[in-house]
Amino acid sequence: MTETNGPLARLRKAFRSLEDLPEVIPAAWRPGDATDPLPVETASVDDIAIAIVAANGELSAAIQRSSALEKLHRLAREAGAVGTDRAVDAALKREGR
Repeated sequence: MTETNGPLARLRKAFRSLEDLPEVIPAAWRPGDATDPLPVETASVDDIAIAIVAANGELSAAIQRSSALEKLHRLAREAGAVGTDRAVDAALKREGR
């Protein structure tokens, strides 16, 4: 946990938009033990940039999952499914499969 008056805590107080800044970032690209996360307070600008790329990849995957779930829900509802019906079965029925 970050110190109450540590650099990261002060940064979060100074910039409200940084309240969600993580304590650590994954550091698999750094030499050494790839499982050890890197504290944001000690991360370089390049470390942060690489963490952004990784976070964007996670976000893209989450958006794709959400979109696929929304489509399944829509297909099932269009097939007349109600809350307790199996969504996949209903979507297949809608498609005639």
